[in-house]
Amino acid sequence: MGALYRRPRLWQHGGMAAPARKPEENVPFVLANGEVLTATVRRSARSRRPRLSLSPRGGLSLVIPAAWPLARARALVPDFLPWLERAWPRFAASRPEAALPEKIALPLAGRELAVAPAGDFAAGRAASGDAASLVRAGAGSRRVLLLELGESLRLFGATDDVALCTVALGHWCRAEASRLLPPHVAALARAHGFAPPLVNVRDQRSRWGSCSRGRGGTAEPHIQLNWRALLLPRPLLDHLCFHELCHLRHMDHSPAYRAELARVSPDWAVQERSLSRAWRELPFWALPQDAPGRG
Repeated sequence: MGALYRRPRLWQHGGMAAPARKPEENVPFVLANGEVLTATVRRSARSRRPRLSLSPRGGLSLVIPAAWPLARARALVPDFLPWLERAWPRFAASRPEAALPEKIALPLAGRELAVAPAGDFAAGRAASGDAASLVRAGAGSRRVLLLELGESLRLFGATDDVALCTVALGHWCRAEASRLLPPHVAALARAHGFAPPLVNVRDQRSRWGSCSRGRGGTAEPHIQLNWRALLLPRPLLDHLCFHELCHLRHMDHSPAYRAELARVSPDWAVQERSLSRAWRELPFWALPQDAPGRG
């Protein structure tokens, strides 16, 4: 699914055309109430044992060793059914509504942008000259054009496709995060005695951020932040940045690390719990996309 992001006078391609995929492999699970859930099979060269997981959007993924035949994966259904019988009702009772937001708040930028469908794709192209930024998602007849117009995000094209619209919103927010988060981390670092690190903005599926020294421990340390951090309240975002900055001095969660974190974020224990809660409370549009299967 291609994407195109533009700020005035600047176009950036979001990726090359994807190579042809092998047919997707699936394993069906029939629950006791007759409901059928389908897990996408993902093969992993590093996997030594099978693993069934349920994504925040409700997608089931069965990871198996790369060399396993599909029949062996399907034979695992009875082993995983007891867990799925417990997990699925809990998920179904708390799943977020698959709907577009009315607005998106960016506390770090002090902005709140309205989100609304605004017409067909042709109308979007006609209005694109006035846009501060532009994102295109989808292909063929199923395309969405997102325009940032003033303090609003306008969606054009296949706006009935909620999943496609969330892709466009995610691309836009990630671009904003790439622009705003690195200088914010650098400012916090300088103000609290850290050397400003390299900062990359990523699309992590299960964490707010990470700190790494690179392969072999010889590369320059760098911080990776999830673009969704841009949605956090300012105090919680600052704590996340401090959490990763402290890893520049202690690449663990030892007592020395916690002491360093307490120096810059005194209520760190409360903030850590708030970060976990914020991840569970992400709105539907910002949830990680379900990964396609790899054959």
